[in-house]
Amino acid sequence: MRGIFKVMLICALVLFAATGIFAQDAITLVPFRDPLLEVEGVIPEGWTAAGNGIYMRGESPADLTLMAIQAAAASLEQVIPALLPQLALTELPEAVEQVEANGMQWDVYQVDVPAGGIVIRVDLALANQDGRSYIVLMQTTEEEYDALHEAVFLPVLQSVMPLVEEAVEVAYEVEEVTFPGGAEGVTLAGTLTLPEGDGPFPVVVLVSGSGPQDRDENLAPMAAIKPFALIADALTNAGVAVLRYDDRGVGESTGDFTAALITDFVADASAAIDYLLTREDIDPQQIGLLGHSEGGLAAAYLGANNPNLAFVIGMAPPAVTGLEVMIEQNMMLVGSEAEAGEITEEELATYRDYIVRTLSAVAEGDLETAEQLTRETYTWMAENSTAEELAAAGYTDADQFVEDMVPELVAAYENPWYQELLNWDAFADWAQVTIPTLGLFGGKDVQVVADQNAPAMEAALQEAGNEDFEVITFPNANHLFQEAVTGAIREYGTLEPVFTPDFLPTLINWITARVSVVE
Repeated sequence: MRGIFKVMLICALVLFAATGIFAQDAITLVPFRDPLLEVEGVIPEGWTAAGNGIYMRGESPADLTLMAIQAAAASLEQVIPALLPQLALTELPEAVEQVEANGMQWDVYQVDVPAGGIVIRVDLALANQDGRSYIVLMQTTEEEYDALHEAVFLPVLQSVMPLVEEAVEVAYEVEEVTFPGGAEGVTLAGTLTLPEGDGPFPVVVLVSGSGPQDRDENLAPMAAIKPFALIADALTNAGVAVLRYDDRGVGESTGDFTAALITDFVADASAAIDYLLTREDIDPQQIGLLGHSEGGLAAAYLGANNPNLAFVIGMAPPAVTGLEVMIEQNMMLVGSEAEAGEITEEELATYRDYIVRTLSAVAEGDLETAEQLTRETYTWMAENSTAEELAAAGYTDADQFVEDMVPELVAAYENPWYQELLNWDAFADWAQVTIPTLGLFGGKDVQVVADQNAPAMEAALQEAGNEDFEVITFPNANHLFQEAVTGAIREYGTLEPVFTPDFLPTLINWITARVSVVE
């Protein structure tokens, strides 16, 4: 779990205490298209879309039968660890069969999950194609399994395929490129968009936030917006070339994403700059870099240390230590529940004490203390939860809740990437940046909080003696710079997949005022 910047695949296993509900006499399958997850196929007629690629039969309030059809720009090695806890597994069993359909190779697994005195039987199929992982899951009762496996799961599985978007004509050149990454054996694949004309062109490198990101920053199933695709299109139409690339180990890029540190992703961004210096159609004096979220750490570091950069842009960039960002982010997320009356102020204070003490211990490398604090806190949470609240989380036993949650969190604490994040001092980097700099923040961002980071970035740039910088907060923007209501992460997918109206004009005007655009 990658905390503040994590974008993870969610495949919900919905647990209800239920009696068997027997299959319908006749099931009609109808086509579906999911632009958010970029998949299409068939689904039983009358089943209700619940979001995130989940379709629920819902014959009664106790009906647990559902299908989940999902995809993400990640390898199966990255997806499977997120799935296992939801299936009460520590590793996948042997596949019961392989299915080939629509050019995709599926491994099919069967899992029995005990829940509330019954057994939920799950069909799970996994495939990977063109750097994307695909999941098809069906859960139902033991009594209905045989009928629904044949009538629903197999035909749905055999129908699923990537959704092919219609080609859109653009008034600029689109070139698929590869270049050496920041480490031996890493090759980064991306897209370079070039304005009309002969060049050489000014250019911006786009560096993504954390979690396995493709070149478009495709955030499905969490959100439909593709921030980097939108930015690349707008800037290229304005006369500025854009290079965006798949993270190492994601999409068409090679390397191991799961083993990479922040310093590795910074090295990859530096390698992208080196690649642009080899191209005659790029102006070597007009190379800029935009980093979103965790990518803002690369923007600050390279802005201070890479002499080939002419300007940098932070899009919701951290400007304090990672520890400070994580504490504030956690409190923002939990604070919304306090405002809704779901937790008390006393509970909120207890949680804050836990977050501060635990993450401070992790930052100091004291994982034994961090584990002890986590166990104490989750025991407290379990003891103060009602049976209904535990059931909503899929538990009937408080002790089991603690035993499941603590190891997962401790594993996150042990991740070297996470420890590096907590100790990363973005303020120190911004305080050395003297090239033109733009900081963009969302007033409703609950991940990199504007009230914490925008003033810090401004203070750091003043300390650097930077004579050309601007820090702007869009009052109603969330972390993805969508026009938001609350800014909550769960709201992302409900919003239109576009930026808040002033975002792109602000970005374009700032860049084009500092570069020479080829007429």
